[in-house]
Amino acid sequence: MGESFTVWLHLLAVAVWIGPQIFMFAAALPAIRLIEDREVRVRVMRFVVYRFGYLAWGAMLVIVLTGISQLFQRTDDVVGVFDSDYRYFHIFTTKMALLGLTVLLTAGHTFIVGPRQLRLAEQADPDPAETARLRRASMIISSLALLASLAVLFAGALLANHDYSSQPT
Repeated sequence: MGESFTVWLHLLAVAVWIGPQIFMFAAALPAIRLIEDREVRVRVMRFVVYRFGYLAWGAMLVIVLTGISQLFQRTDDVVGVFDSDYRYFHIFTTKMALLGLTVLLTAGHTFIVGPRQLRLAEQADPDPAETARLRRASMIISSLALLASLAVLFAGALLANHDYSSQPT
């Protein structure tokens, strides 16, 4: 039962990580941009972004910890975890590379691009060119992070299909 709980917690954290990314990208941020009062828009944006950040990074911590736990729990059950002659190894290493990319992109957005956007939005007369540049960078980075997150999720599904992943390459 312990293994089932770890898998459940891992999947719950993945849902908490990816679900809000989709919501922020498709609904929250476009809706916030419609707020005409600049001060209200900035306050709402700051509140939503910080809450999202705590939720997302907390979920990522749980994902990493439960993923490590699962690796140790399931190593004996899965043929080819550390054997490069099996699909599992290649899928797993691709998944970890994509996860690393997701974390790097998200960190870049969370700690560099996002704060610059908020600071710029708080200025009385922000530079339109800089605003456009940062918004474009934000859209690109967050789109790539979301795509990488979805690819990690797909790789996880491939790993869970032992009929496929336990086959020799």
